[in-house]
Amino acid sequence: MLKSLAIALFLASSSLQAMDSKGALACLEALPEKYRNGVLKLSADNANPDPDTWYVSAQAGPDDKGMRSIEVASGQIISDKPALGLREIFSSAKPLDLSKVQLDSREIFDIAQQYAGANGKQIGTVSFVLNQQGSSAVPIWSVWCYGPNGTYFGELQLLATDGTVISNDAFPKKP
Repeated sequence: MLKSLAIALFLASSSLQAMDSKGALACLEALPEKYRNGVLKLSADNANPDPDTWYVSAQAGPDDKGMRSIEVASGQIISDKPALGLREIFSSAKPLDLSKVQLDSREIFDIAQQYAGANGKQIGTVSFVLNQQGSSAVPIWSVWCYGPNGTYFGELQLLATDGTVISNDAFPKKP
């Protein structure tokens, strides 16, 4: 009996880990400690609900100088190099307070699907951006929605703390 329970718990745990391995929280968890307090932006394209690759802009730790551009796939870092883009270097974004990010990308995708469905639209893919505009601000998820044919049809912005929709340009009906 105990052996069966242990196996069931292991399988449940394994399936949860597999389900989350491509999500935003798994991406953030994969980052080395020296970047965790310096994440400025997390983004991904072509997600349904999970993207192949997450892109992270981060400030290096106090021992390292400069900005970093990091790519993460399935919870593993696949690239970590100096950021060369002026957008990252001169960005006004503040480091994310990761303790306030309570909703993973899959949950944000599900909310976007609910809004799309309530408005007679179908999501093919989304693009995600997670950032924070001030040191005491709440992190915000921005989600750009594309139909099955790849045509853009709307954007939602949601609080990363609880999923409250704070901006919505294409979904007049709430789910």
